[in-house]
Amino acid sequence: MKTNSETKTQIKGGSPVAIMSDLSWEEHLVIYYFRCCFEGSEALLEIHEEFRFYLGTEKANKTIGALQFLYNKLQNNGRRRLVSHDLNCKCVGADENCFAQLVTRSSNNDKRDAILIGILLSNADIAPELVYAAEDLAVGVRSLLKVIGDITKNSKPERQILYN
Repeated sequence: MKTNSETKTQIKGGSPVAIMSDLSWEEHLVIYYFRCCFEGSEALLEIHEEFRFYLGTEKANKTIGALQFLYNKLQNNGRRRLVSHDLNCKCVGADENCFAQLVTRSSNNDKRDAILIGILLSNADIAPELVYAAEDLAVGVRSLLKVIGDITKNSKPERQILYN
């Protein structure tokens, strides 16, 4: 976890609130993609290629566009700059969890909850924009999970011996 070296206090939003293994696959991927935004354009290109391979160029462009919009809008117009944990960290920070909840709730019947989360992260004026972009991201992630899930269902599981 990142700390402020001058004051020796934790940076707001970085406090662990969960562990990745407790999350749904959708939340896990959303947080991973959010963390990739902090890694730079190379990481985002890799994500784009993954989406393009599984979902096609149009859906990949829409999904990555939504991710970049959300990240930029929250970093530039949010109440404060969001923080993330390292790409492969097993902890989930408060900001990361809020981002995941914004995205996952945006495409469910929880739009009012998503709007509330958007308001908490930014302000009432841009919260609807955040929710619309979050919905596009959620649809792309769910589509990817559906395709990957179908692929893994059709493959034969490896035989495992649990005990002798």
